[in-house]
Amino acid sequence: MALSAGRTLSARILAGFVVLIAVFTATMVWIVSYMNDLRSEIAVIRTRYLKVTIVAKDLAGQQQLLVAYLKEEMAGETSAAVVERRIARLRANRASSVGQLRTTLASLRGEPRGHGALAGRYLDRVATVERAITDLDGPYAALLAAPPIERSLTAQPPVVDPVALTEAIRARDLLLAGESRLRTTLAELDNTLRTRTEQIAGNLEYNARRLRLFTGVMGVIAVAIGVLITLWVTMSLRPLGRLRSAARRIAAGDYGSRIAEAGPAEVADLAREFNAMGRAVEEREREVVRAERLAAVGKMAAMITHEVRNPLSSIGLNAELLEDELAALAAGDEAKELCRAIGREVDRLTAITEEYLSFARLPTPRLAAGSVAAVVDDLARFVKDDLASRGVALAVEHEAATPRAMLDEGQIRQSVLNLVRNAAEAVAGNGGGHVAIRTRADGDQVAIEVADDGPGVPADLRDRLFDPFVSTKDGGTGLGLALTHQIVRDHGGTLILTPGGPGATFTIRLPRATQER
Repeated sequence: MALSAGRTLSARILAGFVVLIAVFTATMVWIVSYMNDLRSEIAVIRTRYLKVTIVAKDLAGQQQLLVAYLKEEMAGETSAAVVERRIARLRANRASSVGQLRTTLASLRGEPRGHGALAGRYLDRVATVERAITDLDGPYAALLAAPPIERSLTAQPPVVDPVALTEAIRARDLLLAGESRLRTTLAELDNTLRTRTEQIAGNLEYNARRLRLFTGVMGVIAVAIGVLITLWVTMSLRPLGRLRSAARRIAAGDYGSRIAEAGPAEVADLAREFNAMGRAVEEREREVVRAERLAAVGKMAAMITHEVRNPLSSIGLNAELLEDELAALAAGDEAKELCRAIGREVDRLTAITEEYLSFARLPTPRLAAGSVAAVVDDLARFVKDDLASRGVALAVEHEAATPRAMLDEGQIRQSVLNLVRNAAEAVAGNGGGHVAIRTRADGDQVAIEVADDGPGVPADLRDRLFDPFVSTKDGGTGLGLALTHQIVRDHGGTLILTPGGPGATFTIRLPRATQER
């Protein structure tokens, strides 16, 4: 079908909207996915990294307090019990902060996008810190087991064993060195975690800007695609404007107007149907004009025939009487021949008036199912000898099982006879030749072809060949083909001059009989 020959208009519009919807859908999916990633990152910062940063900062502060106590405050303490309580509390606070840091980092192990791996590295550093803290348990025990160092050094005489005092001083120095290293390590860890958190926050800001930029760009692209689709659809609908203009031209009487059968499938089909309608209207208008002309010609022919027949009859009768008088007077042969010539011309004019009269009084056909083959065979027997005497060979061909047609046998016989006589005159005037009559089925019609190998029909006469008074031979009335065409039309059929080949081929197509369909 025509609709499958190209993309339909609805398919083009649908494809455009599908593309537009696909772009919007892809944009929305990407934006939603990106926003989910941003939300996940924000949740990680809020529930994980922020807490890690706070705990790391608190741990660094606890470590700073412990180191400050060991360096500055512990020397002024007068009671070993007070020193032990202060150190125990400071160490417990630090241990609590280390535990919180480890727990918070462990909660990051399951996070995607590299957070888990990073948390694993930080946990390794926390484990190193915990081992370093554990390694200081011995020096703390030695320091707390000895009496206050500063008071022992200033006492006179010394109140402790010098060896024990030396061990206590060495333990204090080890503690100060170890805790100082831990302070540096924890400060670096705090800075690292804070820097990492700031980097993630910076990435979030960058991703937010990227999201805004992408959304804007995709919005512009979607609008551009929408504009392009609108232009595409507008261009696809442009042929409808040509249809509208052509319809207006036809409404104004320009029945020969045609439009290009291009564009989307529906528009092309509509253009084809429109052109077919234009041709049908043009043909109908031509037929109306021809019918009006035929009616006028019929009236004129009837009037002329009526006015001419009586004088012709008088002339013929007087010519016969004159011939009889000449015969009685034993006049010369020349006078008799002149009378006979007058009689022949009167007969010819009488035949012409009869033809005009039959054209003017063409009756409505009485249709009945009949055999076109039988009509053709009967006609062929009637004219075969006459054609042969003029050097014209007649051939009849019937397709096997030629169907019956709805026809008025007398009128169809007259129509075929007119065509055969025209063909025979064309062939005889060309020195002899062949005339063929063929019958065959043609879809839901029955075709009768009359073909000859004569000179054919001049090109300048083909378009008006079936108009009255148009003849291809000298001395013709130009009513034979017009009469034949009118008879065939009254049967609901068509008469056409088939192009191609030598000579001329006229084809009559009649509707099949109802029971034959």
